[in-house]
Amino acid sequence: MDFIPMGEGRSTPKFRGGGGRRQMYFWIPSLMRFVLIMVLGTAIELITKLDRESKRYDELKRQKIIKELNFLKNQLNPHFLFNALNNIYSLASRKSENTTPSIMLLSNILRYVLYESGKDKVFIHQEMDFIKNYVNLEKLKFSDNNAPQIKCYFSFTNENYTVEPLLFITLIENAFKHGISYVTPSFILISFKEDKDEIFLSVINSVGKKDDQNINTNKVGIGIENLKKRLELLYPGKHSFKQIYENSTFKAFLKIKK
Repeated sequence: MDFIPMGEGRSTPKFRGGGGRRQMYFWIPSLMRFVLIMVLGTAIELITKLDRESKRYDELKRQKIIKELNFLKNQLNPHFLFNALNNIYSLASRKSENTTPSIMLLSNILRYVLYESGKDKVFIHQEMDFIKNYVNLEKLKFSDNNAPQIKCYFSFTNENYTVEPLLFITLIENAFKHGISYVTPSFILISFKEDKDEIFLSVINSVGKKDDQNINTNKVGIGIENLKKRLELLYPGKHSFKQIYENSTFKAFLKIKK
């Protein structure tokens, strides 16, 4: 048998890859462009979807906050008006000459509650006028013989600065509810200040003996609970609220950063 040595009797095939490499080099960039376009398109679609979901979540959250605030505000209105009507009933039952002025003050208060409290914001001078009317209405309950010492101080740098309506009345109400005594001398000191940085309200009042136990046991009424909830919803991380009881004196301090 004869063996044919390698390389003899046949030619070794030769490959020419130049054209194939050029085709491959052309094909790879095309694939990369296709993948890049797909990735960018998917990313844009995801970002758009996330943005829509984020806006939807923010809107639902906003609507939830509005519902909670309206619920809290609606709880406040009947409670406040009930107390105001009680005051007028007390005057009328005594045939007091202050009955007519009290009705006029109540009409101003009602006008504010009905037409302004439903708004998201009111001018700060409107809110303070409302508080002044309430304080003057409370003052009419007393005669010269049993009138407590009531002092109010209001200071503004911008009377057209806007705040949420009926935000401060709870602290004023509580002062008159717990700070008045017909047996011992009593007092209420209200100080409200608005400047370029913050809003500050302090309410300091004496406490009658019948209310000492409630305060010492930290019983919090619905008005204070609602106020705390409203502050958390309206000014998260931008407010401080503190209550202090000492020496038969109750102090409430509310600060809101602008």
